[in-house]
Amino acid sequence: MNKKRILVVDDDEISRYLMQGFLRDEDDYIVETAVDGLDCLNFIKNNNVDLIISDVEMNNIDGLELSKTLFSNKETSKIPVILSSIRDQSEIKRKSRDYGNVKKVAQKPYGRNLLLSDLKEILA
Repeated sequence: MNKKRILVVDDDEISRYLMQGFLRDEDDYIVETAVDGLDCLNFIKNNNVDLIISDVEMNNIDGLELSKTLFSNKETSKIPVILSSIRDQSEIKRKSRDYGNVKKVAQKPYGRNLLLSDLKEILA
């Protein structure tokens, strides 16, 4: 089975570390990180990713703008995105509903069991 490459995009180093830790022992995933949406876009220019987990509130390009940019580009529009935030989930869902690549809006902190369940469902 091919391992799925997950890109975790978050400006908070602790959040990136936690997400990596949740997936480190899983044989199905390779985890990469980016510090913001701009870093993510630069990364995917040269690397294939199977799914992006992005914080919503970040400097440079935030998670919503990142999702919109990815969705509007033919080459990246099919990459599934999970947005995560401590903010109101309904507002984020409303703002991202036109981006077909946003598959889930998750509450931070993202628990390990829920994360693994969501990844299996989205990447099935």
